[in-house]
Amino acid sequence: MIDRQMDRHGRGVDLALRDRPGVPMEHAPQALTAAAPRQVEHQRQQRGQVQRVGLRKMTPVFGTGQPLRGVSGLIRRLAYSVRETKARHWMILLLADRVDVLEHRIAKLVKVAAIVPAGVVGVALAVRYFRR
Repeated sequence: MIDRQMDRHGRGVDLALRDRPGVPMEHAPQALTAAAPRQVEHQRQQRGQVQRVGLRKMTPVFGTGQPLRGVSGLIRRLAYSVRETKARHWMILLLADRVDVLEHRIAKLVKVAAIVPAGVVGVALAVRYFRR
């Protein structure tokens, strides 16, 4: 039978500093390349963007690809007026996601409703033209 105490010897903090598994986390991070910036430049906040309650300024990186619009955007603005630590914040964001899906489905139906009558008229004109 193997002695369990001998099995533990030389592991973790007992190892030499260069052989310890946590050593990379015990040193300050270094830039991966010489061209890497020392500090991330903050993006400028634009009108209409929301930020978490309790932050004095925007985080270094934030999304601007999908601006808030429609009813779901109003609901999201309401959610960001509530602290992140409250369940209400997350429930309102979930509601905004559901409303966003409904908005997109309604928009898709409106597009189809506009295209179908035009297609019906086109088919009717084609039938009338070829009957002659």
